[in-house]
Amino acid sequence: MATRATTKTKPTQAPVSEPAEVEYDFDAWTEEAETQAIAKIAPEVKYIIVERTFVGKFLDGTIVKATLALTLDDVDALQAEYDNEIDQFRSLIQVVGGDENVKALSGQDIADVAQMAMKYFNVIQRIQGATRPE
Repeated sequence: MATRATTKTKPTQAPVSEPAEVEYDFDAWTEEAETQAIAKIAPEVKYIIVERTFVGKFLDGTIVKATLALTLDDVDALQAEYDNEIDQFRSLIQVVGGDENVKALSGQDIADVAQMAMKYFNVIQRIQGATRPE
């Protein structure tokens, strides 16, 4: 029985070229250009209210929950411990959803988290100003 020798050759790779240097035109930058650029990357977060819970959804489908039933003691503690709304919101979602909820929030873009926190606190303000049925 005869044996056949085969040789394997490595595929040739195209030479790696350096990326072209990008030139930025800072002098032509306008407010209109900035407005358009920001609109393209603006956060897209949604929310619903389920009973006394704020349920937020990020663009990638990540869901976070935060309670809407806050006591004065809760608010005082949040304001004493945290200076900004993002940290306050993070603390609130930990109460409802635990560490997994915080982990899901922490993996999001800061602009998206800030937008979600703003929406949450706007809902709280609206609840405070809502007229109760008689």
